[in-house]
Amino acid sequence: MGYKVLVADDEYIIRRGIISFLKQYSDFELAAEAEDGEMALELANDISPDVYFVDINMPFLNGLQFIKSLREINPRAVVVIITGYDRFEYAREALKLGVFEYLLKPLMEGPFDEMMQRVRERLQREESEDKYLIWAKSMLAQNRTYLASNFWQRALEGHYTKEEIRERSQYLNLLLPEPFTVTVVSLEYQKMEDVKSTWNEDLLFFVAENIANEMFHGLVNPNSCQDRHGNLVVISKTVAPEAAEELTEAYCHMLESQLPVRCVVMQVNGDDYGALAETYETAVSRLKELETGSAVIKDVKLYIEDNYSREDFSFQDAAGHVNLSVPHLSRLFRREMGVTFIDYLTSVRIRKAIELLHSSEIKIYEIAELTGYANQHYFSNVFKKNLGVSPAEYRRLIKNDNQTSPMQ
Repeated sequence: MGYKVLVADDEYIIRRGIISFLKQYSDFELAAEAEDGEMALELANDISPDVYFVDINMPFLNGLQFIKSLREINPRAVVVIITGYDRFEYAREALKLGVFEYLLKPLMEGPFDEMMQRVRERLQREESEDKYLIWAKSMLAQNRTYLASNFWQRALEGHYTKEEIRERSQYLNLLLPEPFTVTVVSLEYQKMEDVKSTWNEDLLFFVAENIANEMFHGLVNPNSCQDRHGNLVVISKTVAPEAAEELTEAYCHMLESQLPVRCVVMQVNGDDYGALAETYETAVSRLKELETGSAVIKDVKLYIEDNYSREDFSFQDAAGHVNLSVPHLSRLFRREMGVTFIDYLTSVRIRKAIELLHSSEIKIYEIAELTGYANQHYFSNVFKKNLGVSPAEYRRLIKNDNQTSPMQ
């Protein structure tokens, strides 16, 4: 794509002469021509040419007046004055307006070509400077993100005093929300839900952080980073408990509906950045309790692992095993695991079915029986509902992947 040129002169012959000269240069293209200053200014607004050939004496709006107006809409425009008057005051005024060249009529091909070479060099230099500026801004933005993340990681680990946190946040142009809330988000990777294994830990964190930045944006000055445990940590302004609970529930729902993860969140409030590390550690400690679950739920999970293959296995069996009523255990299980007992049991059975499909050639109906399903058709429906493909289709995917994989 060439540089766009506008030719403005009230003399038709002069315009034709400039345009004929321009045809020699493949990297310059005529974008528009005008016979007076007002028309030229309107075209400048519409098409933003790179180079302007402007006659000083034009009707309605002369060349110098046009250039003054042009500078307001395009300060970097390359302007070449064309005039039949060799007068010092014109040249002086043109220089004040940042005119690039001052050529006298009649135009000669030799001087015109020399001038075009200088115009080309000027435009190329500006392009190079623009590209460098874009690159520099990009690098600055990337480094600022890294520096901000590193700053918050060290602050959460207690490496800075309250004064140092304020000093460094000002340097990085980070606004500290007060009072603040530390939100710690743990993502448990659910591989069984991802047939193609297209996700990895870094990609999961990247998406989770971007969603958090969008959803926590309304909490004033949110900051985020990844801690040494791989958790996402967001520091934001404290809001009413009901609003915070609603936001975290919506966030977890969003993540779990978009990513192959189970989301666990813990929030702790603080009002003194001198105690930021302690506030964060409290949140991490409480989060670990949630992730680990009570002894009862751990016992139930082990019991499920031992009994999933029983067709008649039920929640009543699990409740009896830990000596709790079904409603009580149901509430505990849902609160700590984030899913119902039936959903969790189904996930275990499907995970075991996937292992059998990978590791053996036994028939589909046998796999159904080994994972607690007496009816092969029902098993296939459950499998497809969870993974999007039937057991037979999944097995074909495995075989195709193995056949197309390169030899080790």
